[in-house]
Amino acid sequence: MVFDCIVVASHLRYDGVWQRPHHLVSRFARRVPVLFVEEPFFAKRDADTIERGPEVDVLRPQRKARPATMFDAATLAAVRRWVGERRPLLWLYTPQALPIAGAFPRAPLVYDRMDDLSAFAFAAPGLAEREERLLESAGLVFTGGRSLFERARRFGPKVRLYPSGVDFEHFARAQQIAPHPLFANLLAPVCGYAGVIDERFDFAAIQALALRPVEIVLVGPVMKIDTALLPRRSNVHFTGQVEYGELPAFYAGFDVALVPFARNAATASISPTKTPEYLAARKPVVSTPIADVVADYGEVVTIAADPETFAQACLFALAPDAGRTERGVALARAAGWDDIAARMWNDLGRE
Repeated sequence: MVFDCIVVASHLRYDGVWQRPHHLVSRFARRVPVLFVEEPFFAKRDADTIERGPEVDVLRPQRKARPATMFDAATLAAVRRWVGERRPLLWLYTPQALPIAGAFPRAPLVYDRMDDLSAFAFAAPGLAEREERLLESAGLVFTGGRSLFERARRFGPKVRLYPSGVDFEHFARAQQIAPHPLFANLLAPVCGYAGVIDERFDFAAIQALALRPVEIVLVGPVMKIDTALLPRRSNVHFTGQVEYGELPAFYAGFDVALVPFARNAATASISPTKTPEYLAARKPVVSTPIADVVADYGEVVTIAADPETFAQACLFALAPDAGRTERGVALARAAGWDDIAARMWNDLGRE
């Protein structure tokens, strides 16, 4: 593929929870200029603002009213100005960004499919149909987990499996640093989770765990759900969104790390990035039976199928198995983002 800059379009905010797009895009930006295009958000005026970053430039469309398409003519014009005379590669995370592909019909197109967005709450009408068009038209399709790969492999060898990875050294620091000050007053063992709290979350599992003699620390923003679903007990603590750099200090305070996802349409294809993060931090992990977690980490993660079993498994995990911990560390070490980004780069025909 011939290109000298990358235009990334995502459903995520660049300053939001650090996830797969952030890890990959920030690494590609060490090689070529990158523009990260966000979906529009409501504001008092219409504008398309580009914030110049040390690595990645971020285009933030602002609209007084919801645009007819997520990436409208004004946003496309801003992208064209940023690209200028350069040759872009288009790297999409959402089928909503198809108008960008239409604006650069000769540009190579990559779809990095990290989620089945059509299965999420409040998904836009027609999203599944647009994704079919994107899967058909993309020159390369990367998939963030085994379940996503199986659902897309009918499009042939252009579909590649790249499960999400981990910044290993970053999270391994959890073994050498002091826990976040939040933990100073928590006397019971701590079961912790880090990530978005939304419709994918298994609230029943957390409610059952909250009845045990543990403290529960839930690190991350609450999004798209009725807050009445949240467990309200004195031993359940919510931090809200925290910076990526702070996460190792929270992991340092976890005695058991949680992957508490419900089994529903929104979780059928997920491959949680937090699993290898927890393992890099040398934490015992308890998960609900998410297919990709079972497939990739079932030998080192305790799988619990219902709320009571989940709660009991967390108590058992307080006595970690040293051999299992070391095997988990080895799996996490082998799943580094640097290696994943480099292999993807090679798939683009670049060295």
